[in-house]
Amino acid sequence: MSEYRIQGATGEWEVVIGLEVHAQVTSKAKLFSGAATAFGAEPNSQVSLVDAAMPGMLPVPNRECIRQAVRTGLAIDAQINKW
Repeated sequence: MSEYRIQGATGEWEVVIGLEVHAQVTSKAKLFSGAATAFGAEPNSQVSLVDAAMPGMLPVPNRECIRQAVRTGLAIDAQINKW
């Protein structure tokens, strides 16, 4: 039983503190399409059929983004799910 418990109006609560971290992955293409990500481009000029959600278009993950994410996970000794 945890020692970090407080009494609330509706009963006893366990204090749990977590940390969520976001990082920008460096890539020349978007995560789920081959569209470019050049800074300062004209509006709607970096859109692929996947981005536009055209019927029948399925996303294909960017291998470089996945590689960077897995390497980061390995560096911080995180669990990497294979599926």
